[in-house]
Amino acid sequence: MSAGPHAGGRLLARGASGLRHLRWAREVLATLEAHVEHNPALAGADREALRGEALALGAAVQALSGAVKPYRDFLERTRVRYRGRVRVAEHLVRGSGAGGADEAARARLEEALAELAAMEETQRRPLKEALSEEIDRLREAMARMDARLAERLSAELVENLYPPLTDGASRVADDGDPDDDAAASPR
Repeated sequence: MSAGPHAGGRLLARGASGLRHLRWAREVLATLEAHVEHNPALAGADREALRGEALALGAAVQALSGAVKPYRDFLERTRVRYRGRVRVAEHLVRGSGAGGADEAARARLEEALAELAAMEETQRRPLKEALSEEIDRLREAMARMDARLAERLSAELVENLYPPLTDGASRVADDGDPDDDAAASPR
C-alpha cells in the first residue's frame, strides 16, 4: 500500500475552519466524480469502486455541510451583534470624560463583555463542538477511502484527488480568483 496523499502533504490542516474543510472535501469529491465520468483508462471495476467512494464521500460532505451552515450563520448573524456591542462600549470608554460618565461607560463595557462570554459558552461552544465532530468524521472517512483506493489504484491517481493547498495547508489554493478568500499560491 502506498503512503497516499495524506503523507504527501495534501491533507488540510486540522485547525482549518469547517468551511475550508467543506471546500477541500468538495474538491476531492468533484475529482472523484470526474474520474468516474471522464477517465477512459479506468477498468469497469475500478470505475465502480470510485463511484462507490464518491457516494460515501458525498454523504460525509453533506453531513459536514449540515454542521458548517448553522455555525457560519451563528458567526455571521448572532456573534457579530455581540462583538459590535463590545466595540461600541470600548468606544464609549475611550471617549468618556472623568467622573460618572467614565464609570457608566466601564459598566457598559463589562456588561457587554459578560454577555459576549455567556453567548460564547451557551451558543457558540455547542455549535463548534458539533462542527469539530463532523470535521473529524470527514477526515476519518477520507483516510479510510484513501486506504481502500490505494489497494486497487495507483498512488498517482489517489494523489490526484487532492487539490493543491496553500503554505501551511490551511486552505485550498486558488490562484487568480479574486472572489475567493483562499486566493493564494500553492505550496
